Amino acid sequence: MLDLSGILPSTRRASPADDASLQDAYEQYVAGLRASQPGSTPMQPDDFRRLSLGSDWLSGVKDAAKKVVQTCRLMVGIHDYEYYLAHMRERHPEATPLTRNAFYRYCLEARYPGEGRPGGSRCPC
Repeated sequence: MLDLSGILPSTRRASPADDASLQDAYEQYVAGLRASQPGSTPMQPDDFRRLSLGSDWLSGVKDAAKKVVQTCRLMVGIHDYEYYLAHMRERHPEATPLTRNAFYRYCLEARYPGEGRPGGSRCPC
């Protein structure tokens, strides 16, 4: 289940360590903004604190988005090459994996067999 507790306002008071790391992040933001856009005005520290998402929450969203994309691709018949490579490294380290083009061709032929090829062959993933 996707944990969305990171987007809800926190009821606890931030610890001094949290304040220090947030202050460091704000200073890095200001320095980066001034280096890339010298004439721009940085947001206020309170706005930065309010809009700061934190890396843990953002990495969870990225993982969930990858799984949604993978599910959507599988639903329309596009297999996941990265998943295939991870499977080959984990389960068959001695075997040489197919190239990306060969993998997709094999999966396409397995799904839509042509003349002279038996239907229903298994995809390597």
